[in-house]
Amino acid sequence: MDSLTQATLGALCGEITMRKQLGWKAPAWGFFWGTLPDLDIIASPFLEPLDRLGWHRGLSHSLLVMLAATIIFGYLLAKLHHKKGITPVQAGWFIFLTWSTHVTIDCFTTYGTQIYEPFSDARVAWNNMSIIDLFFTVPMLLALILVLFFKKESPARTWIGRTAAIWLCCYVAASFYIKDLAREHFEKELAAQGITASKMVTAPTLSNIFLWRMVAESEGNYHIGYWSIFDSDDRDTAFDQIPAKHEDLGTFAESAEVQKLIWFSQGWYQVIRSNNDPDSLLFIDMRFTEMHTPGKKAPVFVWKVTREGNDYQFRQVSFRENVDMKSTLGYLRERIRGDAPDWMQGSWPWETDQNLP
Repeated sequence: MDSLTQATLGALCGEITMRKQLGWKAPAWGFFWGTLPDLDIIASPFLEPLDRLGWHRGLSHSLLVMLAATIIFGYLLAKLHHKKGITPVQAGWFIFLTWSTHVTIDCFTTYGTQIYEPFSDARVAWNNMSIIDLFFTVPMLLALILVLFFKKESPARTWIGRTAAIWLCCYVAASFYIKDLAREHFEKELAAQGITASKMVTAPTLSNIFLWRMVAESEGNYHIGYWSIFDSDDRDTAFDQIPAKHEDLGTFAESAEVQKLIWFSQGWYQVIRSNNDPDSLLFIDMRFTEMHTPGKKAPVFVWKVTREGNDYQFRQVSFRENVDMKSTLGYLRERIRGDAPDWMQGSWPWETDQNLP
């Protein structure tokens, strides 16, 4: 998830486990350890753009590094605070808790996390929460600010920290439960419309667990649909059918870099070829929700691949200029409430402009 959430969750771990011994230093250490795995981005300027896909949330988020960090940093932290009664076992559990919660909530998202590195590059993605979720982050952040007004021995401080932790656990449990409801709904609707899906994935939309997006693949086509827990019983589930066009990769598929994009997308990709430039295409990761306005819709994770002889050039492109962000967020709120009846009726950018960005 986002860096603020990771750091805040780490601080809450410190507050709950060691604040009676370390006071404000406990959440401060938690803030640091909760952020540390994401410092892999420091190497990003030295990596090729596509190499960053496998590096971020890679080795630093693996079970192997987590266990090594627990032992090494647990010993060092205990040595630093031995006068406060912090033992290596207690410090080790604290490091493990902050590191493992960081990795776990990254697994909640669609982006995925390579927890089995260096033995496997498989990305674990449970798709039960958004990368940014204010319902998850804000209560936790408010609780951490509130506890600073109480002494470290205060029972109220204990109550506040535990309440925040209980809220997080309940919210995550609710996300898995609603995800299962969404899966059942989409399976029923696909069957009712005579669509036999070879695979299907569901994930929540931005900053909530109430509106869910589904993409299913069937006979070379993707079917995209949305469902909110606030939808009325008589609301039809309209699926937007778009061709995957995997065959349009052609010789582009021979590129190791294109294969890396296929790996990252876990096979959920669409190919858009330009009518005017046979040596360029768009590679769209279909797992991520679109940006919607009443008349337009645009993907958020897109790469442009350009062939120059035997070389291939890659760059991420954005369609944000095609949609107004204020209108997009307002339209999303409408759809969460169960409104926005024309949600999937907008046009894709390439349907109105055949020139790739």
